[in-house]
This record gives sequence, structure tokens and C-alpha cells, in this order.
Amino acid sequence: MKANVNGSADRSKNTAGKGFVVTPEMLKNGDVLCGLVVRFIKNRNKENMFSLLSCLRDSNLFVPAAVTTDAENVDPNGNTDNSVMFPAKGTITVTPQYYKAKDGFIYMPVYSRMENARQENLKGASLVNMPYENCLELLDAAENCTRLVLDPHLYNVVLDEDLIRISKKLPSRLKRE
Repeated sequence: MKANVNGSADRSKNTAGKGFVVTPEMLKNGDVLCGLVVRFIKNRNKENMFSLLSCLRDSNLFVPAAVTTDAENVDPNGNTDNSVMFPAKGTITVTPQYYKAKDGFIYMPVYSRMENARQENLKGASLVNMPYENCLELLDAAENCTRLVLDPHLYNVVLDEDLIRISKKLPSRLKRE
């Protein structure tokens, strides 16, 4: 399925069917997920929610976070701290942003597409691209935060504990190569 940012989708394949599979390439830039978010916002029915959750579980998201590391760049000659980018060895710590909403809940914001993150809402954080499962691991490790908000300040799709639990149980439609 191909989707654009305004939510229209190429319906040449039925996303509700059990046989529908997607490839990592189809989900890479977040357009499909964003299209499903828009479709759900326009019509908040069960089918659209399950399509969104199914795609979400196979997607990478952009998470506003502070990133710290003790890693050193290592070039092929064994020199460290080379100004040219080489593979790094060390520990990387990702600390996501959280915010407390008027309803009293603390949310972890995530974005379907990099373009959906407004700079003024990032408060100096980096956008870290990671699989949905890793986002859930960060959420589990957080104190007092049990909810994700997908595309905050744009669509504000709240994923509470029940929806997260459902998303974990949905079968993957991702075709592994």
C-alpha cells in the first residue's frame, strides 16, 4: 500500500486482509504509517484502528530524546576520535522526552515521519529512529509514563495501555527477506 501525507492510499492491496504483507522498504520513510494515522483521524472505527496498530508494530518511529555516549570513533587504522565518521564502540544512552498533559498523564511522544516533528516542540532533543518495540522498552523503563502519543501537536493519537497491549498481540505483516 502506498500512502501520501494527506492520508489517501493506493487501495490496490487490501490492508484488512490476513494475507497482506508489507516490506521494510514500504515502511521506511513513515508515509504508510502517517497515511493510516490520517485515515484513523478522519474515521475512528475499529478497522482503521487495527490497521494503524498493525502497521505501527512493524514500523520505525522517530523519538525525541537526549543521546549520550561514551563511544569513540574507530577508523580502519585503529585511530580513535577521528573527525571522520567511522563505526563507534561504546555505550549509547537514549533518554526520551516526556511531557505531562492537562489530563495528568505523562506521555512519551513519537512521530511517524521525521517531518511531523516540529522543531519548537523538540526542545533541543535529537530525533532517534527506532523500531516500535524499542519504543515500548523505553516506555516500560520510564517512571510514571504509560502512554505514547503518536504525532503530537499534529494528530495526537494517544496509545494507552490497552491499545499498546493490543498492538503487541497483533500478527506482523512484515515480510522478512
